[in-house]
Amino acid sequence: MRVVVITKNFPPRSCGVGDYACCLANELAAAGESVTVLTEPADAPRHAALGLREVPLRGWRDVSRALEAIAASAPDRVQLEYSAFAWSRWGAAWWVNVLLFRLRRRGIPVDAGLHELAVSMRQYPLQAPAALAQWLHVACIVATAETVAVNMRSRAALLERLFPWWREKFRYRPNSSNIPVVPLAASERETFRRARGVVAGDYVVAAFGLFHPAKNYAGLIEAASLLRRSRPVHLWMLGNSAAASPDYIGELKKVAQDSGIANAVWWPGRLEAEEISRALQSADVFVLPQPDGHLTRSSAFMAAAAHGLPVVAVRQPGGRDQADFSHRENVWLVGHSSAQDLSFGIRLLAEDPAASSRLGDNLRRLYEQCFDWRVTARIARGASTDEVPAEDPAGRRPVATAASAGGAKR
Repeated sequence: MRVVVITKNFPPRSCGVGDYACCLANELAAAGESVTVLTEPADAPRHAALGLREVPLRGWRDVSRALEAIAASAPDRVQLEYSAFAWSRWGAAWWVNVLLFRLRRRGIPVDAGLHELAVSMRQYPLQAPAALAQWLHVACIVATAETVAVNMRSRAALLERLFPWWREKFRYRPNSSNIPVVPLAASERETFRRARGVVAGDYVVAAFGLFHPAKNYAGLIEAASLLRRSRPVHLWMLGNSAAASPDYIGELKKVAQDSGIANAVWWPGRLEAEEISRALQSADVFVLPQPDGHLTRSSAFMAAAAHGLPVVAVRQPGGRDQADFSHRENVWLVGHSSAQDLSFGIRLLAEDPAASSRLGDNLRRLYEQCFDWRVTARIARGASTDEVPAEDPAGRRPVATAASAGGAKR
């Protein structure tokens, strides 16, 4: 089958959705598909293993050129990986709707992966007009697409409630890790730790991802400071800080300074995927401090899962988007995204290495069974629930793949 993957950004351009599209395209190609990626031009060499067509994807005048590039590949289907605010500052790139409509008129089916939906009117009431426009934009995408994949159960359930006549289109497709696991021997791990000032008896706490105020990294820094009262702690803030707001990074570094932990915080900046893999394997625990507790949309959490790290995260109210995970079995969930709660969860794992190791091993097995790219690619290719393994290695939890999974009971 010939597939065209459309993505606004693509490596080497830095973008989480672009990285996702690259991994998905590679997995589809490995499964025997003939894959072409349609993306915007870049000033550096592209991934040589995939067919690439570079065209501007910025607005109305680019619709015809995009159509021509797609038609030149004669695809059997198109896979759109779409994050609205990456395509439009207003979160509604209407020209994309026109592109999808014209593809449908040509008989080319489109599968859409929506990495975000409209802003919440309940959370941002002053943005209600923009939210309504974004929902209309989403509705037009849903109307023209063959399938629509989202990365959270709650989002799948929301789409089913809003558009019940299209419920068969919806897929729950959790994010997978964008960081391949690089084999690391025990001696190499110790060398990596020593090079960063970690000695025997020290405990390394790692975080990874885009630095944004909503993720409460300040609380994590304060939590690490509290932990230092009982044991030597290092905090590795993995992520490209240059891509974040300089003011916010400055605020975080001031929190570290005021907390007395500045000398124990490592800010490596942008690292290649191989180096991130080594860093994750060299840490003792991974912490996801974001208050919403959304695990399945976080590729940073999935990277930790793929690397077998024990993870401390925040319990989500209602728990719909944490239904695939079990507290104390494959994740450690705390009540709130506060320094006190985070430090308490980390300390319990630090004091019980056997439980910590078991937690990480179970999470890695769950990832390999339910969230690995092989599973994601099968969902992207339209696999039904019967075509995907129905349980995790412990034989307890169903894999999240069905169109109606957003409303499934556990």
